[in-house]
Amino acid sequence: MFSFQNEAINFFTNGKATVRVLAQLELIPVGQCAFPNQFHENGWGRWLPMPNITLLPYFSDCVAKEFSREETELFLEQKVRPNTFISFREDCKSTKRENNEDNIMNNRESEVKRRLEANGLQYPSCISDVVGLYLSLKLAHEEHDRQGRSCLDMLIRPLHNIDEVLINP
Repeated sequence: MFSFQNEAINFFTNGKATVRVLAQLELIPVGQCAFPNQFHENGWGRWLPMPNITLLPYFSDCVAKEFSREETELFLEQKVRPNTFISFREDCKSTKRENNEDNIMNNRESEVKRRLEANGLQYPSCISDVVGLYLSLKLAHEEHDRQGRSCLDMLIRPLHNIDEVLINP
């Protein structure tokens, strides 16, 4: 983003930027989603479960389009693929390479699950769990629009470090 755009956003948003605000200011180009710049630097790429990571761009798109929470969950359901949710099971019918990739993914997700549970959170097994985890981790928040519909918004900046939320190692 150009310096002028940053200054304009800071002026309009008092330094806080969310997907909903950026969309209302028409600062998100059509067909694109907003994603926090410091996502990886602040640990989100390491400690967010894979279902949440893969669905995050779609979640951002739903927020920008001002979908209700129910509409968002229905839309995300359409984006789920057979391997979106980790089963944590051993599959003995795979090649050595596939088995190695599965082990790497399983080890990563097992560690993420362990850390979530150490912090009193649940590893997602369905779309409502995915959305619930965004909310619990304060990456998103829920609000009501003028019609009283439950809508979601996603934080773009300032993005806190995930270690501020997941305190227990």
